[in-house]
Amino acid sequence: MFRPASLTDTRVCAVREALSPYDWRRLTPEMVSRRALAAIDSPGTADAVPVARHDERIGVLAEPLKSCRWRSLTVEAVSRRLVTALDAWLHESQWLEIELRWISDERS
Repeated sequence: MFRPASLTDTRVCAVREALSPYDWRRLTPEMVSRRALAAIDSPGTADAVPVARHDERIGVLAEPLKSCRWRSLTVEAVSRRLVTALDAWLHESQWLEIELRWISDERS
């Protein structure tokens, strides 16, 4: 299991600030993810435009929301869950890249 993001993480704070002005519990997991990613990509930008619908990270963030009763959580808990999911995905992607390089080096 990946270590959860801290509530003081600047990305968690940015996501919280991006979601707070909205009735975020009424949004779909995908829209919450799009708004969260916009806040992570452009921290401190007021009213950032949600990322494009085709961004591959949307599914990465939406799935953990779909697997729990996220609407009963606080905005801080949802923000932390989203950043943790993104970190875990990035970590896995980095390891995959390393492993692919090892395989490539072995064949050379």
